[in-house]
Amino acid sequence: MAVAGRRVAGAALAALILAATAACGSTRQVFTSPQVSATTTSTATSATVASEKNAVVQLQGWLADPQPGMLTYNTIQVTGGGSINTMTILSGPFDPDLGTATLTGSIETLGSGSTTQGASSALEYDEKVYTSIPTALQTGTRLGKSWDVASVRSTWTTGLRLSGWWSALNTVKQVQADGVTSLGGATVDEFSAFVDMSAVKGMPKTLLESAPFAKAGTSKVEVDVYTAMGSGDLMRVTYKFGLPVKIDGAATATSFAGYEVDMSGFTEPSASPTPTPTGTASVPPDATTVASGTGDTDLAALLPF
Repeated sequence: MAVAGRRVAGAALAALILAATAACGSTRQVFTSPQVSATTTSTATSATVASEKNAVVQLQGWLADPQPGMLTYNTIQVTGGGSINTMTILSGPFDPDLGTATLTGSIETLGSGSTTQGASSALEYDEKVYTSIPTALQTGTRLGKSWDVASVRSTWTTGLRLSGWWSALNTVKQVQADGVTSLGGATVDEFSAFVDMSAVKGMPKTLLESAPFAKAGTSKVEVDVYTAMGSGDLMRVTYKFGLPVKIDGAATATSFAGYEVDMSGFTEPSASPTPTPTGTASVPPDATTVASGTGDTDLAALLPF
């Protein structure tokens, strides 16, 4: 099926799921920060109210027909009794319609008073995510193996094209204006909402019980929406939960990991990035270069498409 055909089919499926969700009842959107009071709402300017409504419209419009762009995955994990922090940052083009992503970046480790950094790559292709194995770790059963692999759909509802993250973002029907910020050199308006993943209708149990939520210690997810000043066009969508993603983060009594996924740079299908990273690997990697066992299930669970 052509890309346009798949995109139309995806939009139709999204509409069907929206209808089914409505028939099952409303999904609770939970604000973990104080909700806007009636007094505050009454004093909000008409421009602010309009911009909040537009942010929701922009988000819902993109979910109905998600365009390709850039995806960034950030995570911080605190281990070794709180003495070792590992932060992963991967970024690159993704295409929701094709289910592909080409991410490159680094893994930074802070421990014993020193910081080390190494390169890392990840490829999403054919419902799997391949992550690079550092040369120093290519020993024993991994000798000559340069990739680990994990299933992207292992935390999805059986038979559905859409992930639990799509369902979670789709519940955002109200946002709060957080002011103006800078994004890629441009001034944008920022909005936020909080969603309790455990309250989302149809949320896959496999996602709620996955390692990221166990390590983050919460099912409450912050969703941030960024729109361009003036045009109001969608610029970025972010979802994050657990610890703030920074290398010097400290574990709490309930959480020792944090995750953040950013999607931005949305374009038309004709500008869809190729899934083949130049000078990195073929897609998919040759089977002889893929190690047996389980790959990065955290990353696999966090990918939205």
